[in-house]
Amino acid sequence: MTAEPQLEALERPESLADRAYHALREQIATGGLPPGGKVTERGLAVRLGISATPVREALRRLEQERLVERVSPRQMRVSAYSEEALGELMYTEAVIRAAAARIATAKIDDATLDTMEALVDELGRDPAGADPARQLVLARRFDDLLLDATGNPVIASVVDTVSVFGWAARLRAVRAMHDDEPEVGLSRLRGHRELLDALRARDADLVESLARRQIVEAADYFRAHGEGRPTTEGRTP
Repeated sequence: MTAEPQLEALERPESLADRAYHALREQIATGGLPPGGKVTERGLAVRLGISATPVREALRRLEQERLVERVSPRQMRVSAYSEEALGELMYTEAVIRAAAARIATAKIDDATLDTMEALVDELGRDPAGADPARQLVLARRFDDLLLDATGNPVIASVVDTVSVFGWAARLRAVRAMHDDEPEVGLSRLRGHRELLDALRARDADLVESLARRQIVEAADYFRAHGEGRPTTEGRTP
């Protein structure tokens, strides 16, 4: 009786598809692939330096998440949503992230808190001369470290789904804050430090309250200052 054939060869395309998915999703999240932009399997494969097969699988997953939509048999478009819809997603994100922060309070370690504190220190260094895009990346890293501390991949996936949209609009709001209302940015820095203090004290009630307040205030500011070039033709999620 012959031995069962080894299936190790299947690991490579699956791994490539997963890597392609994460790479493309990150580009969508950070504006590298802007809302409304058209893409093709072949073009993306060339840019990623891989074959079209894993790209096709990655795009299928992104389509299921409504991050891309098919416009022809060979072409897809990065999904675009109205400012109103993006604001609603931010309010939803606030509720989930606040609950996640509460869960993380008992689990987060001192090393992670030290890393988060270093990020806040960097955010507060020369705020007048800081790059708004860089500030947004640092703030997102702070939030993601707190989310990762839950140790719950399901919660992380839910937050990731509602927070992936609207990089360009979020960046417009941060630039408005940077250029016109720097005191708002300083207030947010104080809020981050208050949150860190509450986390170090393991005060779950206060952590949840502060996290919710921070994100709701950000959503309110986004609704007031994030509007700019339309990102959609009237679509909502």
